[in-house]
Amino acid sequence: MPRKYSRAALGAALPLTLLLAACGGGGTSTSYEGSILSGHVLMGAAQPVNGNGTGNVCLYAVTGGLGNPLNTTISPATNTGTLLTSSCIPTDANGNFSVNLTSFYGPVLIQVTGGTYPNVASGTASLANLTSTNASLQALVNIGGGGTVDAVVTPLTTIATAMITPNSGLTLANYAAASTKVAAEFQLGGLNINAAPVAGDAYDKALKGVQEYLVAAPASTDDPNANNLLTWNLTASNVQGDYTNAYNVINNSSLTFTFY
Repeated sequence: MPRKYSRAALGAALPLTLLLAACGGGGTSTSYEGSILSGHVLMGAAQPVNGNGTGNVCLYAVTGGLGNPLNTTISPATNTGTLLTSSCIPTDANGNFSVNLTSFYGPVLIQVTGGTYPNVASGTASLANLTSTNASLQALVNIGGGGTVDAVVTPLTTIATAMITPNSGLTLANYAAASTKVAAEFQLGGLNINAAPVAGDAYDKALKGVQEYLVAAPASTDDPNANNLLTWNLTASNVQGDYTNAYNVINNSSLTFTFY
């Protein structure tokens, strides 16, 4: 039976974990040195989230299986945690960010709030649904061993993070297992959610399904801001049926999705 997660719980303990195995950044190292984090925030293939010069990417250390991200349940959003940087940093027009974390070693929660979110379903350059204070994109990544660690943040990495928060804890092993589960349930055919989607591949189609879900009924009515989908709260609304409908409309297909 699916567990019920609230956005408050998600925001209070989510480690936006971008698994470095996906992009070749290297795994956990016995060398106690940090890395340069190179991140990419995407709503789909070639659909970057632009920070528009404002700090929309916040990085938090994960300790004891818990992160300490923005409290997005109140407006305006309030920083309740200790950042690994002096302030949140912006993504550029290509959805990219880079930060030197060479003085830190361990798992890091990435949380993205605000910015411009492209959406092929609505044809608009901004998506109010994901810039509201009760929504964010997240992922988990391991920093250590020197060099550069690549990370990808998408709605599906957000779901993987939600699956392990707060129940099983924000660990790299749990995140890897959740990432595999998400890839299977969204029928990605073996693709890794922690690698960038390619135009027209199964990952890209799944993300387009999320975009349709955000802006078109019945999903946009049943689950405003995709709160239940992104926090994997499968009992609060017809997430499975609404996503199946959204995916098939935007991709002109006839798949059936089973979420659990």
